[in-house]
Formats: sequence, structure tokens, C-alpha cells
Amino acid sequence: MQSGEIKHWNQEKGYGFINVDNQNEDVFFHVSKARLPQPITVGQKVYFNSERNDKNQLRATEVTPFLLNIQESPDDTELPKSASTTTTNNHHQSKKTYNRQNRKSLRSTLFSVLALIAAAVYFFGDIPSGVLSNGVDSTEISSTYSESEQSNTTSITGDAQIDTTIQLIQQGGPFPYPNKDGTTFYNREGRLPSQSQGYYREYTVPTPGVSHRGARRIVTGGNPPTIYYLTVDHYDSFKKLDVK
Repeated sequence: MQSGEIKHWNQEKGYGFINVDNQNEDVFFHVSKARLPQPITVGQKVYFNSERNDKNQLRATEVTPFLLNIQESPDDTELPKSASTTTTNNHHQSKKTYNRQNRKSLRSTLFSVLALIAAAVYFFGDIPSGVLSNGVDSTEISSTYSESEQSNTTSITGDAQIDTTIQLIQQGGPFPYPNKDGTTFYNREGRLPSQSQGYYREYTVPTPGVSHRGARRIVTGGNPPTIYYLTVDHYDSFKKLDVK
């Protein structure tokens, strides 16, 4: 097969010309002869076979992608008739091994990319929103939250962080993660009773010794809240709290 690149392409009429490598004469091709990914573009590298018509014009009889022909083994070149059956079998076995390795490499690359994306979403999602938002000082939020926790005089659950979070919910803040706390909880896992969208809200319960948001949340129902649920395993299970 010859190689070249698409020099001209008329999408409406479905034909174009190939600028042939190491040859001055261009080759005409029709879309019916092209095994190319759509859309066909000028400058695309291709392989092709051609022949002359009755007017001595070069026309492509088959046009294939450049990369496809690089990856495929040269099936167009026939083995000598004297080649042994063992040589043929080895050729096909090598081709199968090569294809399997390519598939494994592609899967590995996709897995790595997805893992990086998931890690980035988790990391950046857990950065305190005060650091990212204009006009909100994260030091001020932490100080206010700490003062509120220290002034806690009412024990609801016996856990200082949970009780403080409940008090912040009841007084309307300030919250340690203002861009996260108070957002809609969609109940996608279906762990809580079905309600209309916007009925549930979620709030972060800080975990001592953890630098990010952790896995503890309080989910409230109603506006103002009339029911409180606690999850300590990031929505896998919930416990209803007795909050007056």
C-alpha cells in the first residue's frame, strides 16, 4: 500500500484528493472507498491502494487510517509458498499476543486516570471551603467553631463534636465548611425515608485527629429541621438522633 495525506476533502459531495508521499501526482478517492473515522479531515495521514481508470486518472480503490496500518501486521504481503506451517502459526500467535498487550496497557492507563480523578475530587472536595472562598477567613471560622465547642453546656449525644454540630445547625452556623454544610442531601443510596428533593440537608461532624472532612455527617430533615440522622461511615448507615 502507498501512504500520503488528505490534501482536499468535499464533505457535501463525498470526495477528495490524497497528496501521495514521494509522488507528484495526487490520487482521487470517493467516500465509498474510505475506511476512515468520521469526520474526514484535511491533513489526515492515510494508507491506500490505487489504480488508473480508462482516462488514465489515478483513483484510490481502498483508503485506510495511517495508524491502523501501522498496528496491523502486513497481511498484504504474502509469505513465500515454501514457508512452513510453524512460521505462519508463530506469526498469528505474535499478533494475538501484541493485541492482548495493547488492550492490557489501555485498561491500565484508563484505570490510572480514573484513580487520579477520584483522588483529586476527594482531596479538593475536602479542603475547608473558607480557604477557597473570597471574604471568608478559615482561621476565623476555626476560632469561632472552637469557641462554640468550648461553650457547649448541653449534652445531647455525649459526643462533643456531634453535640456542637447540632447546636450550630439550630443556630444557623457558623459552620467549618460553609460551602459544603447545609447543602442538599439527595439520599441516592435510599438509606433514609423517601422525601422530596431539598427536604434533607447535610452537615460535617469534625473527626478529632483528621485533617479533612472525615466520614461523619449529620443529615437533617425539614426546614427548619424536625428530624436528625447521624452517619459515621459516609452514608453507608444512619442512626436517628433524639434532638429536642
